[in-house]
Amino acid sequence: MFCPKCRGEYVEGVKRCPNCEVDLIEALEPEPKEEFDYAEYVTVYSTADPAIIALAESLLDADNIRYSIKSEGLQTILGLGIVQFQVAEADKEVAYELLKDLIESGDEIKQD
Repeated sequence: MFCPKCRGEYVEGVKRCPNCEVDLIEALEPEPKEEFDYAEYVTVYSTADPAIIALAESLLDADNIRYSIKSEGLQTILGLGIVQFQVAEADKEVAYELLKDLIESGDEIKQD
């Protein structure tokens, strides 16, 4: 038996939730899934160097910046090609700041 309000589980025989004072039910409905926030992504950095790719990922991860890597599959499989780091438009300036040392080292950057 479950409480529909606090979602607490109780042993058979208990009819009301002692905390919420509501009648228990046999089964709970699944909790609603979180809605994904749609964001427009822009390219903030690109490189072909696998070591720099890992470094850029760690910098963005450390600051909890969500990003996408475009063309990573070719880079991973063949070790060829340029990958592009894309972030949400709202995180663009923070990402530029985090990656500025890499950008200044000579790798490409593309501002959308």
